[in-house]
Order: sequence, then structure tokens, then C-alpha cells
Amino acid sequence: MRLSTLFTAAFLLLAGTTATAQTRFTEPVEYNNFIVAEQQVMMQKCLRYISKSAHSENEKKIAARLQDVITQNKLSLAKISHLPAFKGNTDFRDKAKASFQQMLSVYSLDYKKVNTLAAGRTQSLEAMQQYFDTMEQAEAKLEAAGDSVEAAQQRFARQFGLTMQETPASRKMGETMRQISEVSAYHHKVYLTTFRLEKVNAAFSAALTKQDAAAFETARTQLEAAETSAAELAALPAFRGKQNQYRDAAKNLANFYVVECGNDFRKLQELLLRKDQLTRADVEDYNRYIKTLNTQSQKFNEAYNRASTAFLDANVPVVND
Repeated sequence: MRLSTLFTAAFLLLAGTTATAQTRFTEPVEYNNFIVAEQQVMMQKCLRYISKSAHSENEKKIAARLQDVITQNKLSLAKISHLPAFKGNTDFRDKAKASFQQMLSVYSLDYKKVNTLAAGRTQSLEAMQQYFDTMEQAEAKLEAAGDSVEAAQQRFARQFGLTMQETPASRKMGETMRQISEVSAYHHKVYLTTFRLEKVNAAFSAALTKQDAAAFETARTQLEAAETSAAELAALPAFRGKQNQYRDAAKNLANFYVVECGNDFRKLQELLLRKDQLTRADVEDYNRYIKTLNTQSQKFNEAYNRASTAFLDANVPVVND
């Protein structure tokens, strides 16, 4: 799963007007709407990319959606670049052009790095953190570019006496993109707490398979960090104050490790330390601990994965091909 966000201007429109393809304008409304129209087309392309990133693991399809964004970005940038100043005002056009140039840089270069990091993000906690950090840095650049255009648009409106008003479509689009940004940030917080445990659990499982008592104890000790994860998740508010299933599923998974570290994991450690002198009763206990561990681990992991999918399905719109 990958989420990304696009921040551009507020998409303010004068009610009852439409953008035009002409390149010479006599009315400020038409000039404004020409720029806004290109922003809206870009936003639609970006939403398709976000949707595919959130709901698909197909890297080729995600890459294709990203290429669509880049292609549209180039087309829109070309149109804005050829736009003349409006009655001496170059500010609005130039800020819009700079925004599209920044977007092109981010989607062509920054997100290329994001996609490169995506391939190896599951190798370590550090790799996953770098992946998320790089994505968030790219988003911050887009947000700054969008803020600059919005400010220029407001100055343009004041200069030419325009009363700006959002259309229902642009308002809905803006709300959708803001929610996606919130979803991305929230998902990162929850996901990293569970991924941290997942990596340690992998080392724990490997040690158990090898019946390596020393490595097992090292992993068990590291898994005690589940208490930290559980505490972090307990302190995290429900998403938008009401959606708590995803957070709670992650918290339940963390609490499972907390309990196991203090109970069955310790008992397993004791048995591993004397694995060459086990009685029949010891072997039966060992097998029972392993069976319980596997059953419960599968239960909590499956519940977490279902909750994660449901969280994204509920909050990120699906845009079909």
C-alpha cells in the first residue's frame, strides 16, 4: 500500500463560469478559470494514482498511473507557460507555472525515488522509515507549491475585484484530498508500530526454527518493545474521532506480544536452554506452546490485515481504470 497526496490551489471558481481553451483573455474570470481548469485536470489524474497506490499491489499499474500524472503535468505546464500576463499581472501565471514545474520535479524525480525505495521497504524498519520520510518530504514540496499559487490567486482576485466562490465539485475534490492526506499520516503511525514488531518477530521465528536459545532470547527481549507499541497505540486517538478498528487491531496485536513475552515465550526459552535433556512431557509442552503461538499469531495478524484493508477502503475512494 502506498499513499501520496497532491496539494495545489484551493480551486476557487466564480459561480456560473467555465474555463476556456483560448489563450487571450479580456475578462479576469476567464483567465482565472483557465488556470484552475488545468489544476483540476491534474488533481483528477493524481486521484487516480492515489487510488491505485492505496488499493493495489500491482507495481506496473501504479507506475502507469504515475506516468499519467507526469504526462498530464507536462501538458498543463506547457499551456500555463504560453499563457500571457493579464493586464500587467504576471504574478498569478508565474506562481502557477512554478507550481506545475515543482509538481513535475516531484513526480518525475522524488516519486521515482519513492518507487525505488518501495521495492526494498520491507527489509528493515530503517528502510520502511526512509520510504515514509521520502514520501512525506515529496508531499511537503507539493503543499508548499500549492500554497504559493493559492496566495497569488487571492492577490489576483483582489486586484481585479473578483468575488471567489468554490463550486461543489471543487469543494468535494479538496475535501477528498485533505482526507487522503489525513489517512496517509494516520496509516503511517499505526503501520510503523506493527512493522517494528513484525521484523523482530521474523528474527524470533528464525531463532525458534533453528532452536537457537541465545538468538531466541535476544528476539524475545526485543519483542518486549511491544509494550511501547501498545502504549503508543493506546494514546493515539481514533481516526477522525470515531474510526478505531484499525488502531485497535494493531493494539491487540501488540498486546498479544506483550502477553506472550511474559508467558509462553519465557517457557519456550527455558525448554530451548535444555533442549538435549527434554522429557516427553517437556516435548508435549513445547509443541503445545508452538501450536498456541501459531494459532494466536495468525488470528491477530489476520484481524490486523483485515482492519487495515477496511480502513483504506472506507477512506480512500476507488477510481477505476
